Amino acid sequence: MNKIINFVKFIIIILFILLFSLFIVSIYNDFKVVKPVIQFAKVSDEGIEIKPVKIPDDTGETPELTIEPEIQQKPNNNENTQEHINSNKFYYNQLEEYSKLIYESLESNKDNLKTGNYKITLPNKISEVIETENAEENMKAVFSLAINAFEYDNPDLFYIDTSKLILFYERDRLGNYSIYLKNDNETNNYYVDGFNSENDIKQAQEQINNIVQEIEEKIQSMNTDYEKILYIHDWIVNNTKYDETLNKINRNSIYGVFIEKEATCGGYAKTFKYLIDRLNINCIIIQGEATSEEKTENHAWNYIQLDNKWYGVDCTWDDPIIIGGDSELYRQTYHTYYLKGKNVFNNSHRPFETFFSTNIRTNYPELNERDYN
Repeated sequence: MNKIINFVKFIIIILFILLFSLFIVSIYNDFKVVKPVIQFAKVSDEGIEIKPVKIPDDTGETPELTIEPEIQQKPNNNENTQEHINSNKFYYNQLEEYSKLIYESLESNKDNLKTGNYKITLPNKISEVIETENAEENMKAVFSLAINAFEYDNPDLFYIDTSKLILFYERDRLGNYSIYLKNDNETNNYYVDGFNSENDIKQAQEQINNIVQEIEEKIQSMNTDYEKILYIHDWIVNNTKYDETLNKINRNSIYGVFIEKEATCGGYAKTFKYLIDRLNINCIIIQGEATSEEKTENHAWNYIQLDNKWYGVDCTWDDPIIIGGDSELYRQTYHTYYLKGKNVFNNSHRPFETFFSTNIRTNYPELNERDYN
C-alpha cells in the first residue's frame, strides 16, 4: 500500500514539474523578442578613393560619396583643441555620447575582434536612441559615426571588414533591449576577405611587424623627428604602387601597403599614421576633397604635428602614376605635399566640414600658415 502511495506522490510531483515548466515556457514566450531583429551596416567608405596625380593627365572617374543620415546631437565637447589633441583618439573625441559608447565597446574588445565572430554586447543606454523619432535613421547615424571613427583612429585593424560588423537590437514585451555587434547571419565572420582565422591574423601581423622593425631600425640613428618623418614618407612612396583598378581588397589598409605593396589613398594615409603613431607624434587621417588640374575628387591624407605646429602630408600625391611604365627612369620621390602649411596645402586640399557626412562639425587642428622649414 505504501508503495502505491509513494508512486502516486511521485507521479504528482512529476506532473507538477511538467506543468510548472510549461508555465515558465509560456511566460518566456510572452516576454521574448517581439520586434524583429534590426541590423545596421556601416556606411560604405568606397567614396574615399582618389587617383593620385597622373603625369601627364588624370582621366579617372570620381566615385560618389555615400551620404549618411543626419542626427541632431548636442555640440561636441571640443576636446580637440590646438594644444590638447590626442591623435590616437582624435575621432573618438569628436563623437557624442551614444557613438562613444559603441566606440568604447569596440575598443575594450579589440583583441576579441581577432576571432572574427565575437559578439560584442553594447550598453543598454543606446536604446534611448531607438526610442527617438526617426529612430532607424538616428541609429544608423550613431552607429556609422562610431564605426568610422574607430576605424580611422585604429589603422592597425587591417583584418576587420567593418561593413560586415552589424549592429542588432532586440526588445522583449517588458521593453528591455538587447543590443550587440556581430557578423551578419549570412557570413561566418567579419574578416576582410582572404582572412579566415585568428591564426591568419597572427601571421599577417608578424609579417607587418618584421617590416616595421626594419623601418624603425633605420630611423633609430636619426637625430630629429623631421628626419624620421621624412624617411617614413619616402618609404611609403617608394614601396607602394597606386591601385588604379580600385579592385584590390586591401587597398584601403596597411596590409595593402606593407604586404601587397599596392593601395589607394586610404591605405597610404593609414600606413603613414600607423608608423608615425609609433613615434608618439600626433598624426591624424583626414577625409575631404582634393583638386588637381581643375578636377575635384574625394580623398584621404594626413595632418601631422611637428614642433608644436600642424602640417599637411599627402603620401598618395607624392607618389604619382607615371605613364610609360615602371621604369626607374620615371621613378622619383616627390615632396610636393610633404609638411605643407595652409597657404599651399589648402589650395588643393579641403577637409569635409562635417564629421563623416553627418551634420556633426569636425574640429580639425589648424595648419601652420607656412610650410615646415
